[in-house]
Amino acid sequence: MNKKTRPDRSDASWFIAFPLSKPDGRQGKTKSSRGPKFGSKPSSSSSSQTGDPDFSALPFDILAKIAAPFNFPNLLAASLVCRSWRDALRPLREAMVLLRHGKRFKHGRGGVRRNLEKALGSFLKGAERGSTLAMVDAGLIYWEKGQKEAAIAFYQRAASLGDPAGQCNLGISYLHGEPQDHKEAIKWLHRASVGGHVRAQYQLALCLHQGLGVDRNLQEAARWYLEAAEGGYVRAMYNASLCYTFGEGLSHSRRQARKWMKRAADRGHGKAQFEHGLALFSEGEMMKAVVYLELAIRSGETAASHVKKCYPSATIGKFS
Repeated sequence: MNKKTRPDRSDASWFIAFPLSKPDGRQGKTKSSRGPKFGSKPSSSSSSQTGDPDFSALPFDILAKIAAPFNFPNLLAASLVCRSWRDALRPLREAMVLLRHGKRFKHGRGGVRRNLEKALGSFLKGAERGSTLAMVDAGLIYWEKGQKEAAIAFYQRAASLGDPAGQCNLGISYLHGEPQDHKEAIKWLHRASVGGHVRAQYQLALCLHQGLGVDRNLQEAARWYLEAAEGGYVRAMYNASLCYTFGEGLSHSRRQARKWMKRAADRGHGKAQFEHGLALFSEGEMMKAVVYLELAIRSGETAASHVKKCYPSATIGKFS
């Protein structure tokens, strides 16, 4: 069942929050110069002459904490820096294998049947080896099973190690916990938002918009909606369009409102498809309008079917 990004027009507020779901993560790519040959020891003479730091001297425990949120490509690149790093990061590389194995069982991929218990077992082993990615996935399964305290414990571990997904999920957990803790939710959602997590940015915007755990601030809410929208979060695109439409936190702009509404509609947001279809009808773009209304109907927006009935069957029939 699709959940609304905002209540019906008769409700007091346009915006609502959403239940916890699996977040998406992104890693940027950086260029690196050619390092020493894999497995070779750094030259102490060259280090002393050039003044370059000796990376192999970094304590294992500190390196493991820094690398805990790494995805596989970054983890592999770090393992190639020197033999010391390769040895220190071995548990995290093993965790990546366990993580992939767990995801196969979680989603029923790679020729195996979906089995949450086996998936959880793999994630727990990966978490024991220090991977925050495995901690987050273990937390998600515990949350799905209704064991919220266990889920929050794993989110806390991942969040404390700087994982944006763990911080986001921890913040959302505080929003939906019993009792709720809005101040803690804001703290962790803000950290994840600064780290570039688009779902956290959207949830933080909702809290700012509604005044949950923080003073209501429409300008800051709109800024985070836009940040998340530009990062590809569809619900934020829709809400950014509403901000431009009603001048909430942003200067009223019909052009910007239409731009973000269309982007949300093109990415499958049912309410946006309905709203965009209505706008096209009002401008006389009947053929385009019917396409978006039909998409909205298939997304569960029953109001779109009522709108279609108000127009001549000759116009609609060509596209039914």
